Amino acid sequence: MSWAFQYQEKKSFMNNIDPVSKLIWMVCISVLVFLYETPLPQFYLLMATILLALTLANLSLTFILRGIWIMILFSTGFFVLQLIFVPGHTVLFYVGPLPIYSESLNFATAITLRILTIFMSSFIFVVSTDPRDIVLALTQKFKVPYRFAYAIFVALRFVPTIESEARVIESAQIIRGVGKQKGLKNKVENFKRFSMPLLMGAIRRVRITANTMDSKGYGAYRDRTYIRTVSITTKGKIFAAIWVLTLIFAIVLKII
Repeated sequence: MSWAFQYQEKKSFMNNIDPVSKLIWMVCISVLVFLYETPLPQFYLLMATILLALTLANLSLTFILRGIWIMILFSTGFFVLQLIFVPGHTVLFYVGPLPIYSESLNFATAITLRILTIFMSSFIFVVSTDPRDIVLALTQKFKVPYRFAYAIFVALRFVPTIESEARVIESAQIIRGVGKQKGLKNKVENFKRFSMPLLMGAIRRVRITANTMDSKGYGAYRDRTYIRTVSITTKGKIFAAIWVLTLIFAIVLKII
């Protein structure tokens, strides 16, 4: 997971609107990508999402690539597998003895763009939304039990924390002269030497968190009080309404 995949406190339109409006936007994007099965609409949706990240979320292209490069690699492998194994009828060209069909290419491209669009919208939501606001929105607006909402908060907070610990472990090993070595056997040893302290640190952190929650009586009562409340902003309402109307318009066109 990239260091970029966490909340970034900055001045932007997406940072200023409420989590509820952004959740509605994510739902609209997720429904829109499943409305179409051809590559061109999927490409337009991906470009619209990237444009939103560059303008409304005030993210640089370098930052975006740093946050989604793992998903790009995964999507590339997924694209190749779909291109090879999805059957078709119209042969475009051959890669050695392997035929590449037009239907396979269209399907693989559409699915890959769909995955990237969904992940990109999730990335924008995570980097522009404080995890605490997500919990408050889920519990106050969507009436999700606070114990379940807190699980989402922990997941969003632990990912950057674990990555930070991983960087500390790697730096400590380099200082002690245990650098990365080439070769499959050495890579396995490096992974074991790196993963064990990281796993033990994660387990220790989880245990401390669980003990802290028990000592404070977390989950003992059905409801809890909050220091502050999440309110839906006017900008958020307009933003969510635009995407809802866009979704309705797309559904109507699809039906017609």
